[in-house]
Amino acid sequence: MTKPYSLETILSEFDEKTVAWVLQEKTTGLYVTIPHPKYPGKNPMHFFLSESDAKSVLVELLEENEKLRAKEIYPVRVLLIQALKAIASGAYNPKNVDGFVVHSPNEVYEYVRDRAI
Repeated sequence: MTKPYSLETILSEFDEKTVAWVLQEKTTGLYVTIPHPKYPGKNPMHFFLSESDAKSVLVELLEENEKLRAKEIYPVRVLLIQALKAIASGAYNPKNVDGFVVHSPNEVYEYVRDRAI
C-alpha cells in the first residue's frame, strides 16, 4: 500500500511554487481534518497534489459522514511549502489543524479504488 510522502521527500521534491489542494468548509473557513493511523490523536490537514484527487476523497468522506453532507466543503488551492510552514509555526488554528499529511496520486487512487470494492 502506498503511503503519504515523508517530510524528507516533501522537502527534496517540492519547491515554494508547488501547488496543492486542501478541503475547506466555506462558511467557517475551517479545514477538513481526517484522522490518520500514522498520527493518533492529531488533527492533520490533508494535502493533495491535484484538485481531482481532493474531490475524489471528498466524495468518499461525504458518503461516510452524514454530518459533513450539510456543510459547504470545497477543494482549495494552496502553495504547499508555505502552508506546511504555517502549520509548523502554529499560524493555522491549532484547535483545527495540528499536523499535515501530503498524499501522492497513487495513494489517493488506491484509497478510492479500495473503497469502491
